[in-house]
Amino acid sequence: MRNPPSRDAFVQSLTKAQLGLLRYITALVGDPEAANNILQNTNLLLWKKADEFEPGTNFDAWATKVAYWQVKAYCRDRGRDRHVFGDMLVEQLADRAGQLEDIDQTVGLLRKCLKKLHEKDRELVALRYDNAFSVQQLSSRLGRSPSAIKGALLRARRSLRACVERQMAKEL
Repeated sequence: MRNPPSRDAFVQSLTKAQLGLLRYITALVGDPEAANNILQNTNLLLWKKADEFEPGTNFDAWATKVAYWQVKAYCRDRGRDRHVFGDMLVEQLADRAGQLEDIDQTVGLLRKCLKKLHEKDRELVALRYDNAFSVQQLSSRLGRSPSAIKGALLRARRSLRACVERQMAKEL
């Protein structure tokens, strides 16, 4: 007879999986509002099926499979809406969405590499991407030509990319 997971362990696993599930579902349906609704339905179903989860197995994989079937149900129910993805596209996206786990690792490495950038480059990247300043806005704000800003951003992105690739190679 199977031992159901403790409620605390289940809650911890479910809580930890939320961001990954939301990203996965959003990648499949392309609509953040629908993804939130599907996530809620997935959570309800996961709670109902909590006793079916086998402790010691991969909770994220199990929850992702449940989410996949919830997305398929959503697409089936909304099948007449031309803005909802078809089954074949959902399956293709699901295959690719498995790569989202790699994104979390890459984001972590990117954060480390950002700390290694020269302070001026780090500030420029933050203004451009965190604050969404355009090249023209950066040019006016920093008193540099747009081409100088573009060049500096290009060098910073290349440096970050090389750093992330080096870090990934170290982890292999």
